[in-house]
Parts: sequence; structure tokens; C-alpha cells
Amino acid sequence: MKRPAGLQTIIVYKLAKSVVQALLGVAFIWLLARGAEAGAATFAEFLLEHFTGAWAAQLATVLVRATTPGRVKLLAFAMIGDSVLSGIEGLALRAGRWWAPWLVVIATSALLPIEIWELARRPAWGRVGIVGVNLAVVAYLLRAAAREHRAAMQPPPAQASGMPSRAPPR
Repeated sequence: MKRPAGLQTIIVYKLAKSVVQALLGVAFIWLLARGAEAGAATFAEFLLEHFTGAWAAQLATVLVRATTPGRVKLLAFAMIGDSVLSGIEGLALRAGRWWAPWLVVIATSALLPIEIWELARRPAWGRVGIVGVNLAVVAYLLRAAAREHRAAMQPPPAQASGMPSRAPPR
């Protein structure tokens, strides 16, 4: 099935995001099984041994201070939940379900106010990129859905003889 490039890009993005988030969710569950604090300390030690930049020391410090079992459980739940949703979105778009664009628009738009608020509070290039991608996805899918709706509402073309294709009901 030939799809527009924009739609194909969104499908690939949603499916890749789903896989990455599932892997992160499994990693957080593994971290919990090992002991959240011990796992964070091990990863921080790895960072400090293998990377020399100041960013590695800062990341290691943040990991050790911020890693609690409750936070890791929340991250694991969020990653796996969003992974499932992104997978459903990507597969539904790929299958051409009529409701798929609306699911993506609603799910993506629902979090945009929070993302914009966070961007305004603490500007960062990563946040700008996330908000930009999400706005582009919503705009593209809304335009595509509106185009499909207009096409579905147009009457069928008249036959060459000028006669209607069906007899009027009696």
C-alpha cells in the first residue's frame, strides 16, 4: 500500500518510539529487581569510569540522588504504557484504520499544554524539538483527516450521459 511520505514517517516514528520505550521500561523493571539505588550507583560508576566529560559527573550525580524505587516504578509504568499506546497508534495508522489519525491527534494533543508549560518554565533545545515534532504530527494528521472528510462528503461524479447513476427512490 502506497502511503504519503509524511504518514509513513509518522508510522515509523511511532513504531520506533514504541520499541525504544518498551526497552527502557524493561530496563527500569530490571533496575527495580536489582534494587533501584544499587542499579543507579552501578550505572553512575560505569559513567564515571568510561566518560571523562563534566556531563558524565553531573549525570552520575543526578542519577544517584534522584533514583528511588517509587520514581523508577513510575518511569517503568510510564514507559511501558506509552510504548503500548505508541505501538497501537503506529499499527493502526499502518493498517489504515479510519480512527487512527484521530487517536494520534487526541493522544498527542492531550500532553501539548504540559509540554509547552515545561518549555516556558525551563527552556531547552530538547523540549523545543519534542514540542515541534508533536505539533507537526498533529497538524499533518488534522490536515489529512480534513482532506479525507471533504473527499468523502463530495457527491459521486455524474455519468457521461448526464443521467444520475441511480434512480430516485419511490
